[in-house]
Amino acid sequence: MVFTWRSFVKFAPLLSLLLLTSLGITGCASYGAGIQGALTKAEQGDYAGSEAIITSSLTPDGNDRLLYHLELGVLKHLQGDYAASNDLLERAAQISESLDTISVSNSFYTLMTNPRQGPYGGADYEKVLINYYKALNYFGLAQLALTRNERLDAIEGARIEARRLIIRLNDLKTRLGTYQQASDAKEQTFNQLMRIFELLLGNWVNNDDFLYRDDALAHYLSGLSFEMNGEYDDARISYQTAATSYGTGYAKQFRLADGMEEQAWFDTVRMMRTAGGYDNEWRQLAKKHLSKVRQNELNTLDGKAQLIVIEHKGLVSQRKEMSLELSVNPNLKSLNIRPYFIGYEADQLAWFWLLYADKSVYQLVTAYLNAVRNNELRLFTKTVALGPLYREAENIGLTQAVGNSMRITVPYYSPPQILGSTRLSSDGASWTMLEAASPEQMAVQEQIVRSGKDIQLALARSALKAITAASIGNGDSSGFLAFAGKLAAQLTDAAETRSWLLLPANIRVSRVFLEPGEHQVSLDSDIKNGQHYRDSKRFTLKPGDIELWQVRSMAASTGSTAVPTPETNTAKPPQRTVSDGAAEPAPTNDDKAIVSEKKPTRSLPSKE
Repeated sequence: MVFTWRSFVKFAPLLSLLLLTSLGITGCASYGAGIQGALTKAEQGDYAGSEAIITSSLTPDGNDRLLYHLELGVLKHLQGDYAASNDLLERAAQISESLDTISVSNSFYTLMTNPRQGPYGGADYEKVLINYYKALNYFGLAQLALTRNERLDAIEGARIEARRLIIRLNDLKTRLGTYQQASDAKEQTFNQLMRIFELLLGNWVNNDDFLYRDDALAHYLSGLSFEMNGEYDDARISYQTAATSYGTGYAKQFRLADGMEEQAWFDTVRMMRTAGGYDNEWRQLAKKHLSKVRQNELNTLDGKAQLIVIEHKGLVSQRKEMSLELSVNPNLKSLNIRPYFIGYEADQLAWFWLLYADKSVYQLVTAYLNAVRNNELRLFTKTVALGPLYREAENIGLTQAVGNSMRITVPYYSPPQILGSTRLSSDGASWTMLEAASPEQMAVQEQIVRSGKDIQLALARSALKAITAASIGNGDSSGFLAFAGKLAAQLTDAAETRSWLLLPANIRVSRVFLEPGEHQVSLDSDIKNGQHYRDSKRFTLKPGDIELWQVRSMAASTGSTAVPTPETNTAKPPQRTVSDGAAEPAPTNDDKAIVSEKKPTRSLPSKE
């Protein structure tokens, strides 16, 4: 290709237009970068400021309309405006459902141009969390209600959301199978042989292990709503379903610490005892699934009240974009893909090597034969062998259009965050909050499952753009039009980086039984980077009450409710720590690093 000054002057306006268009389309590097200010405000506890940024960055009727309603729904929830949050989330559910039936032609056009220029429809786990948050909103409305009828109406709303959750989760199980079915399938000889050959071929990641097939916490929350409504048998079924899900694969898949499976079995047995008629069954389940300590605890519950604490901890990680270089190797009749080795991050290389790079014996030999100058072994390379299709690729102009280098993009995640423990204390006793769910793991694993499809779409997108750009310049002897078209195609290529970013990274639960009366309950959450979040609340409990306390803890910047640990802030006196199972005096106001201002607590109706 030879450029002359005359050809440059001739096509300069077109090139300028392509560059401006490209910059306008790509905009922010990712969805997360576009709303980073809102995330920072939320971490600081400035939910109104975060809301202002979301409403100025997203629109209620654009391609990000689902995310507009999801992000605002969480912010309204955090502000205690539960009715407004439910309105936004209900609208989000309607949008998601309508996008599930989007026309195939529109969807194909978006996938072949730029996925971020089409509507975002949400992942399965995000759709489940819509109903999860709506149920929590109804619990919040019940606590703010001024009359008994208002409280009962709110609890009924939570019950309805629980039914919707069950319907959605049953649909997931129908499509993807249960954890038990997946486990049984692995034991079949044919599947074991298939997995062996997949490993030999370099397919180290078994996508079936990362499918979001159920949500144990959603079942557990459904049980809570049924119990509050006095439907003890339905509560038993939901608690037992949660326990089974935690035990057969959910906890292992999402890297949750032990605890919630036994808690769910404990509540299953409780409901059997409360409902009556299960004398033999509950004793057998208790002996099989509960420790001696928990079995003995069953006999100490009469006359007590329940406090359920749900902590939404941290923020989910952002999905980011990785640029890869696509080239043609005529000697091997293949397409080669590798990361750009300038400006890369270690996380990008790790993601590429795990999910894309050649790892089978044949592929490693191919990488050796495909080495660059100075005998550098290209281990971070994916080879797409075209074989007999190479001639067809030449005929349609693909190999010429791609040439020595063309940029493609795929989404990726950095490794999941590591968050610390959370302790709950009251009246000289303390409890460790149990890991109940991990939206962070759900997001990363969803992307792992999609990675194969993402690389295929990236290749198809780039191939189509390259061929189109080449065809535009066929009548131009200088080759300038083809160059400009290829440049625009590369600059406008973007991976799908959108996701619901105001979700917590981790959800923890603690359920404690307290004597009727006044209780000061404190929470101390070890987040990350040496930061703690501390909160405290006073409860007035009556026999049989079921009280819910929702806490949002985030690693925040200066001026927020998160404070450094004593080791990183020697200006403050050392804070006392509590070992697992140890008791200490209930903290006084002087002991509390942070005490959030709460509205007076109103108890939920007793179901005697």
